[in-house]
Amino acid sequence: MNKAIISAALALCCVTGAAAQESATSKYSVKFYGHIKSDFIYDKHGVAADDYMKYVATERNLDRDYRSSARGTRFGLDITDGDKVSAKIETDFLGLSENVETTSAGGSTADLRIRHAWVNMKAGKWDILAGQTWHLTPLEFSGTNNEFALGYSGVLWSRAPQLRASYRAGDSMTFAAAAVRPTTKLTDSEGTASGMPQFQAQAQVKVGKAKFTLMGAYGKWRNTTTLATGEVMLADLGYNIPLTDMLTLNGQVWTGQNLADFLGGIGNMGYGGDEVKASGGFANLAIKRPACKFSYNLAYGVDNPSDSRIAASATAKTRNTTMLANASYLAYEKVTITLEAAKQTTEYKLTTGYTELDNLHYQLSFKFPF
Repeated sequence: MNKAIISAALALCCVTGAAAQESATSKYSVKFYGHIKSDFIYDKHGVAADDYMKYVATERNLDRDYRSSARGTRFGLDITDGDKVSAKIETDFLGLSENVETTSAGGSTADLRIRHAWVNMKAGKWDILAGQTWHLTPLEFSGTNNEFALGYSGVLWSRAPQLRASYRAGDSMTFAAAAVRPTTKLTDSEGTASGMPQFQAQAQVKVGKAKFTLMGAYGKWRNTTTLATGEVMLADLGYNIPLTDMLTLNGQVWTGQNLADFLGGIGNMGYGGDEVKASGGFANLAIKRPACKFSYNLAYGVDNPSDSRIAASATAKTRNTTMLANASYLAYEKVTITLEAAKQTTEYKLTTGYTELDNLHYQLSFKFPF
């Protein structure tokens, strides 16, 4: 009897295992990718956020800190039917602050977050995308190894759920338009309470090896306390210009108002005719010699909100600049090691006048893509 029971159990396990294996096999082409990233960070003075370099919060030497983290690690799946439909899901571990604890035993933090999750359908020269991905801001970045990527310092970027249509007019020109969730987070009711999506449009053209991207956005937020609305407007020009085989210049130049959705205006917002106007941008010089294991970046970015719309207070940030340089080395043709030094300066509008706080930021990163 025991032998019969054992035999039956083994047979069931084999059948179940075969069924599980069959159900786990996708009928589409699936590519797994990602990278493992470890960061070691030292700030001479206090900065906002855990692993991010947002702005200088204090110049007290007692607030200097050292952090090490692997939360920049990410992985994802690219999925396609090989013809008309493609999809992506990508995640990392930067969802919550490490200082936030749950009520579970041990106070573990649920850091996993969605970066991208979308499906795209092709129809001739048209693409229809539904899901979470980048805003239509120019995807030009500074080359920094910090995960905040110079947000609040001149680089406009973020991701949000959206419905997007793109049209390829030719090999050198594309157009896109999207209806986007009008807030940086699902829990930010100021954006969703407006009752309308944010509208974005983009035109991109290639001139030789150079690429230029022009983007515009319009939306509304509504203050849930006063019920006053605030208009979101943005015009953003991005450029990427190869100067030589070794040098590439890229950046953004932008202006607008109420730009918290795009990590602009240093997060300042205004309502009822007091929208906070801001302008800024960045320039990055990337230096890379063909077949060389070393590469370098030099960058400068500025985010400059209009002072007149910001009330004086201890937290009233009216200007933020970052200047950085880094060097990367490709070890064993697999692991990128990057050392970066940056100086960040944040201006505050106090009741007694203006003051500037400075910080020196040093970051060593190891990244292994797979």
